[in-house]
Amino acid sequence: MWIFIAEMLASPLADYHRRAGAALGIVALITLLAGVSCVGSRKVVRYAVLPTAGVWVVARVFEAFGDGQRLYAQMAPVAGLALSCAILWAIFDDFHAMPEIPRSALAEAFISYLVIAIAFSQLYWILNRVLDHPFNQTIPEYQSATLLYFSMLTLSGVGYGGIAPINPYLRLVAAFENMAGIFFVAVVVARLVASYRPERRP
Repeated sequence: MWIFIAEMLASPLADYHRRAGAALGIVALITLLAGVSCVGSRKVVRYAVLPTAGVWVVARVFEAFGDGQRLYAQMAPVAGLALSCAILWAIFDDFHAMPEIPRSALAEAFISYLVIAIAFSQLYWILNRVLDHPFNQTIPEYQSATLLYFSMLTLSGVGYGGIAPINPYLRLVAAFENMAGIFFVAVVVARLVASYRPERRP
């Protein structure tokens, strides 16, 4: 979990150095795969997460070393969105099982929360390319950390207002992300309360 947090903090490096961003992405992928293998459904990891991770690695290599103007060099966020959804599927498929250690439940919830933010940031990247005037300011396509920042603030419900969606479709996506974040926190708290068992006194 801590390695993943450190990589998220270093993610603005990827905006200005594509090759460093690719290396950082590979390290993040290995960390995520190790984490989801421990807390997620092994069947979903084997049949959905690993193949999608392979596609994402190929797309990330094309993005780092290919011609940036070509379509194949811009498929990494699409593959990343599919990978994020596969990881969330693997984690949520095992979500009904109560972990015996509350610490592992917290780590699982935190990683899931970050993966949700990453998935929405990749969706914002796609919409930023497709929609006309999606935000109140122009966000260049190489500034994925800016979209991750917007996604994390939207998911948490803070929303400072520096970056605001002005396209109606993007507003709906942002509102849905905000509702998903509030719902996720409520589910995690309820799950932790349900797993609490006070010690019996002799």
